Amino acid sequence: MLDPKQREGLPPIDAKFLEIIDTFGWHVMSVAPRVNEAGESFSYSTGLFMRFKHPEIIMFGLDPETSRRIINGIGQSIEAGKPYETDRDYTDVFPNEVKCRFRPVLAVHYKEYVGWSLWFYEHKASPVWQCFWPDKNAHFPWDQDCDPGIACCQPLLYLNPPSTV
Repeated sequence: MLDPKQREGLPPIDAKFLEIIDTFGWHVMSVAPRVNEAGESFSYSTGLFMRFKHPEIIMFGLDPETSRRIINGIGQSIEAGKPYETDRDYTDVFPNEVKCRFRPVLAVHYKEYVGWSLWFYEHKASPVWQCFWPDKNAHFPWDQDCDPGIACCQPLLYLNPPSTV
């Protein structure tokens, strides 16, 4: 993994990324689809695994500011000693006790979604968990009864991608 203190000679954007990790303990990157491209906005952390040995977090379908706020809140809870687990409902991550659930992201998705983390961890596998949020009826995207508008904006990265054959 890269040393966040070693920024000399790096392009400014790379140096700033490392500076944020060095200063705050982690960085939250938000990504939006390019103009005229399909896809959902998403945000993900880099540095939680380095600092706390906790998987990085990725979220889809929320505006970047909301995603950053939620991921930073998760990071602050981890920093304060709160353990998270996969496949368990949490009601203290989102406002109004809206539940969320974490599931592990398969490494096959890393290149497409967590490029800065791959760079930071020097392409060594570090775990990533996807934070899922439900529709207004508390159905998660993998539930048959989930609102299609909620299900389609949260890809199921715990599954292998569909074959392109």
